Amino acid sequence: MDGLSGLLGQRAPEFMTAAGFSDSPYFMYSGYRENGEWFQLYWIGFGGIPARPIGDGPDGHYLWPAMKAIPNEFLEQYYPLHIEESKTVAYSGGAGFNRGGNAHRIFWRFLELGTISIIDDRWLSKPWGILGGEPGTRSKKTLVRYSENQDDPRREALGSKQDHITVVEGDVLEWVAWGSGGWRNPCQRDPELVALEFRCRLVSIEGARRYGVVLRSDATID
Repeated sequence: MDGLSGLLGQRAPEFMTAAGFSDSPYFMYSGYRENGEWFQLYWIGFGGIPARPIGDGPDGHYLWPAMKAIPNEFLEQYYPLHIEESKTVAYSGGAGFNRGGNAHRIFWRFLELGTISIIDDRWLSKPWGILGGEPGTRSKKTLVRYSENQDDPRREALGSKQDHITVVEGDVLEWVAWGSGGWRNPCQRDPELVALEFRCRLVSIEGARRYGVVLRSDATID
């Protein structure tokens, strides 16, 4: 999808969007409960949406408007897992006059033996920015083996596409999606908007400098 957008945009750059996740990310967790009942979770991931000529890319969102997030409480009620963290990642979207959408981070703690499978993209190449916009951050998946050692667990980096990975009670999958690219020169963005986004935890103090904005500790512009 990003490739097609980039190719078509060569003839009409004023309508071109930045790059995003390139494909649809999926996470699957399945197995048998202790009572013998089969469970299977099929979850579609969310992340940053590319910056566009009409505005910023939404944060922690999905490209297709009809897709909606499943409430975490529902997932914990029906599947043997606990969601320890679910939030967007500040300054993971690329800087630009229109900012790229920030990544989504979710930590899954598994409560029963099972297998997981993931399909993702943007773990190697960053979603590019366009017309002077900066790239977003790459995706990252890490399996933390708390089942082996609670105090000093082994951290296992996963590739973008892996199948039938065994997990046991206590293991945690740290799923961090991609941040999308920005659109046009970030130094043209309104400094007051950058300060507001810092207060909303969408941009870090270090990230604000990418827009040419220096913030004091009280979030006012220097």
